[in-house]
Amino acid sequence: MGKIYVNKVKVFVVILLFIGICFLPSSFVSSTANTQSIINDQDTLNFASEGTEYWALLVAVGVYADDPQQNRPLMLEEVDDLYDVLLQSGIWSEDHIKVIKGEDATVSNIFSGLRWLDEMEDEDDFSLVFFTSHGAPLSYDMFPLDEEDGVDEFLVSYWGFAYPGLYIIDDHLNIMLSRLESQGVCLIVDSCYAGGFNDPPFWSKNHLVNFQPLKKETKAKEWIEGFGGELSGQKRVVLMASCEDELSYSGGFAPYLIDGLRGYADSNMDGIITAEETFYYSEPRTSRQNPTMYDGYEGELPLVYLDAPRENTINSNNQLGITWEKNIGSTFNTGFSPENSIIKGYVKDANTDDPIEDALIYIWGIGNEWEFFENETTTDINGFYSINVPSCRCRLTVYADGYCGSESGFLEIGENELLWVNFSMYPHPPENSIVCGYITDEDTGEPIDGANINLFWEGDADQFYMNDTVSDITGYYSINVAAGKINLEVEANDYFRKYLEEINIADYETLWVNFSLQPRLPEDSVLKGYITDEETGSPIDNARVRIEWVDMNLGHSYHNETYSDSSGFYSINIASGELYLDIRKQGYDYYDPYRHDNDETNILWFNISLEKRTIEVDILKPLRAFYINNNRLMPYHKARIIGPIDIEAAVYEDWWGQGSAEKVEFYVDNELKATFSSEPYIWTWNEVKFGKHTIKVIAYDDEGIITSKEIEVNKFL
Repeated sequence: MGKIYVNKVKVFVVILLFIGICFLPSSFVSSTANTQSIINDQDTLNFASEGTEYWALLVAVGVYADDPQQNRPLMLEEVDDLYDVLLQSGIWSEDHIKVIKGEDATVSNIFSGLRWLDEMEDEDDFSLVFFTSHGAPLSYDMFPLDEEDGVDEFLVSYWGFAYPGLYIIDDHLNIMLSRLESQGVCLIVDSCYAGGFNDPPFWSKNHLVNFQPLKKETKAKEWIEGFGGELSGQKRVVLMASCEDELSYSGGFAPYLIDGLRGYADSNMDGIITAEETFYYSEPRTSRQNPTMYDGYEGELPLVYLDAPRENTINSNNQLGITWEKNIGSTFNTGFSPENSIIKGYVKDANTDDPIEDALIYIWGIGNEWEFFENETTTDINGFYSINVPSCRCRLTVYADGYCGSESGFLEIGENELLWVNFSMYPHPPENSIVCGYITDEDTGEPIDGANINLFWEGDADQFYMNDTVSDITGYYSINVAAGKINLEVEANDYFRKYLEEINIADYETLWVNFSLQPRLPEDSVLKGYITDEETGSPIDNARVRIEWVDMNLGHSYHNETYSDSSGFYSINIASGELYLDIRKQGYDYYDPYRHDNDETNILWFNISLEKRTIEVDILKPLRAFYINNNRLMPYHKARIIGPIDIEAAVYEDWWGQGSAEKVEFYVDNELKATFSSEPYIWTWNEVKFGKHTIKVIAYDDEGIITSKEIEVNKFL
C-alpha cells in the first residue's frame, strides 16, 4: 500500500470538500449502493445491559478508479468475512451493520456512512468502525496541529488515485468519531501507516474556535453544529495494522483479527471477545508489520459475545467439520502476469566506481500479495544487467565474489514500464573476528550434531553478507566474521529454530554464543484428504499442501509440506496445535488465511476443492462520473454521458496481470454492438440515445468460460 504525496493546495480542496460533504442533502450522500443494511428479525440476545445495541460501519475500498494496479481484492474478501463473523454473535444484526466497499467507497458515501452511524447509535450503545484501504502520510500537520511528528495521515477513497485529494484525513475521521455518543467506540484501520490514526478524541472549543458552519437549514447543519462544543471523552480503542512509519500488507493483519473475533482471542474464557483481547491475539501473529493500539476506554471494550464454545476447525470424522465453513473467494494466483516490464541498471565498485562483471542479480516479487515469482541474471563486462518482470512489488539483491551484498528495498513497477536501479557494492571486509559456541538439546543438555548456523553480517554503510557452518559431534561451531553487527539463526532436524539478532562484534574479538534448542512436539497426528476440482470433482495431482504450525505460548513455529498424488490424495504428519494451510496448484485458486486447530492424536481428514482460475473483465470507461464528448468532467453517483464515448474494457487474471481472452463482446441493452479478439478492447458508442441504458461487456477464455461486467448509464445525445 504505497506512499502518496499531496500538496497544500490539494489538501485545501479536501477541507472544502469535507465541509461541503457535511452539508450535502442526505438523499445524495446516502446513495450508497450494495450496502448491507437488511432487517433481521432475530432478537438481539441480552448479553449486555438492557437497551445496549451494537452498530458497525465496515469500509473496504479495494478497487481504485483509473489505477487497477492499486487494487487489493483481499480487502473486499476480508470485510465480507468480518461482516459474517460479527453476525455469528447474537448481539449483532444485519440492520445494525453497514458495509461500503469497492466502487461505492467514495468520500461522500463514507461520510454518509459515518453520519448514519451517528444518527443510529446513542449513549447506551457500542460502535465499531473498520476501514481498509491504501494509506499514506501527508508532508505536514493540518489544523488543529495535533500530531507529535508533525504529519497527518490519510486513507484513499475509490476516486483517490484519479483525483488526488479525495482522501479521508485522520483529523476528519477523528471529528466524525468524536460525534458518537456511544459508551465505547472501536476503530480498526488496516492500511499502510495505520499507526497515525491514533488521535485521541480531544476535540473541544479551543480546537474549533475558528470553525463556523455554513448558515444553511439542513439536517447536515444540525449534525455539524456540535463541533464547537465539548465532545467525547476517553472512550475509544483504536486497533492499527502497522506503525505510522511502515507499510502494511494485504492479508497481513485482518485474518488474525477475524480469527480473534471467532473466539480464539478469548484469553480469560469468559465468552466475551474485547477489542483489547483481539489486539493481543493478533499482534504477535502478524509478520512484516507491527500492529499498534490506542486504548482510551476504561476497562475492556466488548465486540463479540460467544453463543457457544469455539469448536475445532478440523475434526477426525472423515469429513470437513468447520465452524468457519466458507470457501473464500480467492485472490491467490499461482500463474504469472506477462513479464512485459524491465528493470535494468549498472553494478559498480563503491570505492573505485569500476564496473563489476558477473554479479548475480536476484529478484523476488509479489503481484497481489499471493502471486510470487523469482528470477535472476548476471552483469556483463560493463556491469550492466537487464531483467524482465511482470507488474509487481519486488526486491532486488546483488551478490558478487569479494563484495558485500546489496539490496534495492521494495520497488513498485507497473505494466510496460522501464525502471533503472543501479548498485554500488563494497569490497568484502577482512574477517578477523570469530563467533563460536555449542548447540545443545534444551531438555537433555546433550550436544546436537549437524545443526546449521546461519550468519548475517551488516556494516555501517548498509552493506551485508551471509555465511554458514554446521556443528560437530560435540555440538561445537566456529565461524569467522568481520567487525560489525550480526544476526545468528540456528536450526536442526526435529528442533525449533532459534534467532539472535543485532549482536555487535569488534575487530579481533572472539565472541561465544551458545544455543539450546527445544525439541519439536511429536507429530503424532496425520492430516490427510483429497484435493479435487470444484466443478468436475476430478482429482488434482501435484498440488502443494503446506502447513504452518504455531505455538504462541512457546514462541515457536515451523513449516512442512507435501504434494497430492494422481488420485488427489495427500497425507502429512502434524503435531497438536495451531495450524495454517496454504494450497498451491497452477491454474487453480485457493485462499484460506484462517486458523485451524488440531487437538487430537489421530487421523484428521481435510478434503479440499479448488476453483479453476478464470479471467476477470472490468469496464474502465465509463465509470460513475459525468462525461461530455468522451471526456470525464467529475465523479458522479451514476454515469451520465453527453455525446459519443469510448467504452473501454480490460481483462485480468484474478485482478492482477493482463489476462488473455479469446474474444470480448460489447452490448448495449442486450444488443451486441462489437466483438474484439485482441487488445485494445475499446468500442466507440456514438449513437444518439436518451435515457437509461445498460452497457455490458462479456469476455470468453480459451475454454469458453465467460465473465461479464455491466454498468447502467444515462445518455443524452
